[in-house]
Parts: sequence; structure tokens; C-alpha cells
Amino acid sequence: MARVRCLMMQRDETLLLEAWFRYYGYLFGFQNLCVFDNNSTDPAVIETLRTYERAGADIHWGHNRPEDFLGRHEHFKNVIRHWDSGGQYDFVLPVDCDEFLAVFTEDGLSCARTAIHGAFDALLGDKRTFEIQSMLFNVPSRPGYFRPEPHIRTFLAAETLDDMDFGFQSCSSRISHGRRITDFTFLHMHNKPFSNLLQHARYKLEKAVPLDNPKILTGYNGPEARLIRYLGMKEDDYLRQFDNGVFLRFQGLADLMPALGIASQYLTEKASGKPGIPDQTDFIDVTKGRITKTTYFDPAIYLQLNADVGAAGFPPLRHYISHGRDEGRPVMETISGGVIAEAALPDSLILSTPRKKQAQSKKASARGQTRQPRRKPAAS
Repeated sequence: MARVRCLMMQRDETLLLEAWFRYYGYLFGFQNLCVFDNNSTDPAVIETLRTYERAGADIHWGHNRPEDFLGRHEHFKNVIRHWDSGGQYDFVLPVDCDEFLAVFTEDGLSCARTAIHGAFDALLGDKRTFEIQSMLFNVPSRPGYFRPEPHIRTFLAAETLDDMDFGFQSCSSRISHGRRITDFTFLHMHNKPFSNLLQHARYKLEKAVPLDNPKILTGYNGPEARLIRYLGMKEDDYLRQFDNGVFLRFQGLADLMPALGIASQYLTEKASGKPGIPDQTDFIDVTKGRITKTTYFDPAIYLQLNADVGAAGFPPLRHYISHGRDEGRPVMETISGGVIAEAALPDSLILSTPRKKQAQSKKASARGQTRQPRRKPAAS
């Protein structure tokens, strides 16, 4: 089984820190978690850090300056080089505290340990940079609902580090050029309750730009610039962004979190009560804040209707989110007058993903990805 080490920097993540430790501890073991604290002052956060430090996590204290946050990737690079001198690991995964790793499978989407480790095991021996192409951003008013968005993240194999950037989008390997696209994604709990969101936006932005100077704020395009828009937003405007659209609903996180001792209405919807951790995903139509339709995504039917996707080795749901929607791919069968017809989800499926020109006709494209024949991951 591949050994994966995680790197993260945080400040006063009262809402998510405990869940982050439990989730990644479940996946990779506490001894493989390395967290930099950037001047937390909340006693509960400090105690959480000390608790998991006693459990084996590597906690780096004293990195309290704004320069430490803006230069977190330099701190991470130093840690990785230290790890490389001692060996005994396979991959390094830089993440944020609001990101929970998941993987697209032949059956849908999974956060099960066996599925995630199976995906890492399939990468062993490859020395290229590894790329994650999308994230699933949470819907704050509907726990368990997510909006898929294209968002690049990269990670590396052990002993390959060349460089790393602040946002982890351009990590590079000194051993092998090019990138290998992976089946991973993140359940990104970025859309926090509004008061928490404002607090953390200010925390992060104040390190780089004066918050009391509107002119400078308007022209700023450095680290965390995407957070500026929240500073002038009202809570009603914030929540109204999610009143319309078609969102992906994933039950697996809701079923796993209680087993890890996490009971948070922000993180999860009600558990299904079914055995195991389901891969099933649905697409939910929401209009003016009300659910109007639910569509079950059946991976087997998607592959049946799009044979080239299976031939290219794509997990069906990842292909649909990344390519299939833009190409107008059918996702279900309906019967009308005894004849099987193909029906596609509406064009509004992913609100934040603009429609693109169809670049590859009806052929599935791996975009330079080297794929091995798909196989079910072995149980760990």
C-alpha cells in the first residue's frame, strides 16, 4: 500500500480542523500528517493541534508571521526535502483545511479508504507531476450538495520535488517532465457559514493587502485574491448564489463522518442508514431555492451510451463532469413508445462552468494522460 504524507497550514480553523485530522488520519495515519500553525489564538484550535500532536501528527509551531503564510510553499518544500533524505514514503499531498480528498471510481465517487489507496497504488513508479482537474464545492445551505468546478491541483511522488507554488497548481517534478491526470478530486468545503467565511477571508487577505484601502483591494490579484469579493457581500447575496442550478449530491461523506466521530450539519447531510460507504451520486435541480427534480447518475448506463469513454479508461462521472457535459453526452435512457431514447441533463448542470466549444467531437480525450487498463482496486 502506498504511503501518502499530507502537508497543510492553518489558522484558527475552528469549524474544520478536527474533521480534517480525523479524515486524513483515517486515510493515511496521523503519523503522515504535517500541519503548520499560522498564529492561531483560539484555545480550542490549539488544544486540537496538541491532541493530534500527541497522537503522532507533526505540528510545526511558531510560524506566526504573514510572510510564513504567503511563503507556505517554501516551508513545505523544506519539509519535503527533509522527508526525501529519509525515504519511507511514496507521495506528498499539499492540501488546505477545507479540502477532503475523494476519488472518481467506476461506480461514481468515493471517499472510502480502499478506493483512495487503490488509486494511489495505481500511480506507484510514475515520477511525473500528478494533476487533479476538478473540485466539488459545497453548497452552504444544503449539506451533502456540491457544485463541480474545474480547478487544477498538483502533487508529487517522493524524491521528485523540483518546485512548488503557493496554490499547489504548478508543482513540478525534477525527474520526469509532463503531468499525469489522476482520478482524484476534493470535496471542497470552501463555502462556510457566512460569518466564518468573512473571518477567514480577512485572516488570509490581511497578510498580503491592506483591507482598509479599497483602491489597493480592487487592484490586488495576488494570493487569495478570489476572497476579496466576499468582503463587500451581504449574507443574503451570498446564499442567493445557490438558489438556482443543478448540483451533485454525494452521500458517501455523510455516511463516513459519523464513523469518524464527526457530527456536523455543515459537513454532511443525514446518513443514509445503508451498510458500507456508497459511491452513488445524484444531480439535483434547484429552482428559486426549491428542489424540482432529482436525476440518478448511473455509471453503467453512461458507459453503455458512450462506449468510447469506457474504452479510454475514464471513470464515468469524472468524464461527464470534465468533458461529457460540454460535449452534450447523454446520461440516461428513457423509453418513449417502446423505443429507447437518449436524454441529456439540462445545459445549466454546472453553473460556474462555462460552455466550451466542442474540441474533440464525440471522442473521449485523455488530454495527454497515460492510462493503464482499469481494474478494481484491491482491498487494503
